[in-house]
Amino acid sequence: MLTRRWKTLERQRPQLRMVKWGELVGALFIVGRFVDFGSIVFGLILMVGFGLWGYSILNRDG
Repeated sequence: MLTRRWKTLERQRPQLRMVKWGELVGALFIVGRFVDFGSIVFGLILMVGFGLWGYSILNRDG
């Protein structure tokens, strides 16, 4: 469940929706590895990459 603050941030910075979905896909790849569908390395790369992108979006001035 997303907090009200996160939903407000998503309205102000629409790119955060992509960050949220990228993190979810990364998590699915990691969890999927345990049922022989997915990759832990690829999932971690996705999660770290989208996490850094989200961090940069939240630290922009504006």
